[in-house]
Amino acid sequence: MNASELAAVIAKSLSAAGSNVLFGIPGGGNNLEVIGAAEAAGIQFVLAHTENAAAYMACVYAELTRIPTGCVITRGPGAASATNGVAQAFLDRQPLLMLTDAVSSTDAARISHQRLDQHAVFSGISKWSGVLGKSEPADVMDQAIAIAAGPRPGPVHLDFDPGADHQMQPPAPVAPYGDIRAARAVLATARLPVVLVGIGARDHASAVRKLLAGTNVPVLQTYKAKGVVPDSWPNAAGILTGATVEAPVLEAADVILAIGLDTVELIPNQWPYSAPVVALNSWPEDSPYFEPQVTVVGPLDELLAGLSPPLPDEWDPGFAQEQRAATAIALLSGPKPTQGLAPWDVVARTRALAPAGSIATVDAGAHMLAAMPLWDTEEPGEVLISSGLATMGFALPAAIAAAIARPDKRTYCFVGDGGLGMVLAELETVVRLDLPITIVVFNDSALSLIQIKQKTEGHGGSNAISYRLSDFAAIARAYGLDATNISSIDELEAAVQDNLDHPRPILLDIQLDASGYPYVMDVIRGQRAKGV
Repeated sequence: MNASELAAVIAKSLSAAGSNVLFGIPGGGNNLEVIGAAEAAGIQFVLAHTENAAAYMACVYAELTRIPTGCVITRGPGAASATNGVAQAFLDRQPLLMLTDAVSSTDAARISHQRLDQHAVFSGISKWSGVLGKSEPADVMDQAIAIAAGPRPGPVHLDFDPGADHQMQPPAPVAPYGDIRAARAVLATARLPVVLVGIGARDHASAVRKLLAGTNVPVLQTYKAKGVVPDSWPNAAGILTGATVEAPVLEAADVILAIGLDTVELIPNQWPYSAPVVALNSWPEDSPYFEPQVTVVGPLDELLAGLSPPLPDEWDPGFAQEQRAATAIALLSGPKPTQGLAPWDVVARTRALAPAGSIATVDAGAHMLAAMPLWDTEEPGEVLISSGLATMGFALPAAIAAAIARPDKRTYCFVGDGGLGMVLAELETVVRLDLPITIVVFNDSALSLIQIKQKTEGHGGSNAISYRLSDFAAIARAYGLDATNISSIDELEAAVQDNLDHPRPILLDIQLDASGYPYVMDVIRGQRAKGV
């Protein structure tokens, strides 16, 4: 089978799976054949500036569409550059297909130029690393797509090698285990149950809502699960992070029901709560973060249906929303900025003006601690963050993917100066594709989250966390993007509203007062979370 025929198999398999966008960067090898075959099959190719950013885009597009999405890159340096994006898909449970060119197996003995053991590179951060070659490639593609989308979704890596005739061993499928009757028995002892909703519940919002509708049972949702239960519901008690912001709710519980909870999302604190835990998920938990009294693994919709009759509920009406409101009030009551804007005000005023259903992408950094509790969501996918990997440089590529996947929505990209600096060239991608994105840059010329953790002695002082002030508005204009510098709430509100009245891609360079970040850290993570 030649490269052109093999590329056609890839395109046909992706199209049959419902995938209509391919991300990546071509090199000098067979990936140009893949791009050409994809476009011939009606699949849009999106050119990025780095392999890492292309992988983030494919991850997020897959997360929003729930369809395994391809990223095509070259061998050697391209493959090495993409590893953080593949790790993102691995720890954030996103069905990515990473397609890499490779030194042909027929030539490998004589060619060392750009030759890496790409299976060794990707095997630790993917569900399966295989070869797409002359041995039944259509079956290999179908298998790769099924593995990527299967329980605990994640990345699959395939080397493009037309001459290869060997395969790696695919992983065994997840086997259901546990007894839903045991879960019902523990829940029947409850008076004040609390429900934790995690990333595994994202595809099962209807079943979760059916279980909880009409009750006062408080629900805490991880970052990736926000929107499974709408924030407008009386059950919505706020976010679950593994820190102290959720402690009043969990300390009041007599039984904790964890639905789709994957502890990869929780920061590495101790689990201090004494209430027994019942865990239901589509895949097994591989971390002893806490020890559930009952664990049941299987099709989550069926497990939730098996919990009837309804959960016990002796909660006071309004308790959950009071807890959630208390977090917002605490954040918005932070110290007044002396110069520039407070991070919580930036998020709150943007959220107040943004249309219902708008999407927020949030980069790693101190600003995320304000953004995640204050960005209200009604449906899954209305806020996107790197949670399991928690990598910087995620929000802008994520916003590009979100705007392609949901072009009828406005996307707001919340990113710090450090994170934006890592993916600055993707501003050109926003302009080239004319995407409905508002980029909000929290510009304080520092790694502010690291600064909070920095000790006075022995940690490098300002040299370790400070940058020279950059004018990101000027940089954005050089890429052809509308941009403005913002130094007051009035300017922020005017710019956001003008952008809604006259839709276009735009960057808002926020002069930020970062002095309130330690306060935000204390509200969300508290004393128990110092150092994480």
